[in-house]
This record gives sequence, structure tokens and C-alpha cells, in this order.
Amino acid sequence: MSRRARELTVDQTALVGAVRKVSRQRAKINTDYVMAILRAREEGATFGAIAEAAGTSSQAVQEIVRRHGRVQRPEGGSASVPANGTVGAAAAV
Repeated sequence: MSRRARELTVDQTALVGAVRKVSRQRAKINTDYVMAILRAREEGATFGAIAEAAGTSSQAVQEIVRRHGRVQRPEGGSASVPANGTVGAAAAV
């Protein structure tokens, strides 16, 4: 059985809009976090150094690198999304 959605108040609608905005910001931050880890690793930073900077464990950093792979560099030299395209799913590691 599905529930019938009830109408939100004006205040509730504003709060839900704020949740949506923060959710989009969080997704971008998560992507930036993973990309920074991948770039640091690609440039030779150790798992331990990256983990210390991120406030997490070396194992967590290793898992991020394992899941998201190498950074693909276009002709211009700046980093882009990894080949497996999973950076956006990176958050909860």
C-alpha cells in the first residue's frame, strides 16, 4: 500500500529545499574529496600522508583509490573524472 503524500506547509517546503541544496553541495564536496585523494596518490603521496591530511585511516584512503581508480589526464594536463566514472558515488568511505 502506498501512502498518499500530504501537502507541506510553507516552512516545511523551505526546509526541504534547504536539504536539497545541502545534498547537492555534499555531492560536490564528496567528488572533490575523492579527486584530491586520487591526484595526491598519483603524484606519489603516501597513503599515510593522505590519510593524516584527511583525518582518516590509510585503509580508508586505499579503499577510495581501489574503488575509484586512476585519474585520467586530458591533453591539457588537468585531472578529470576517473575512467570508471564512479567519483560521484564516493562519499561514505
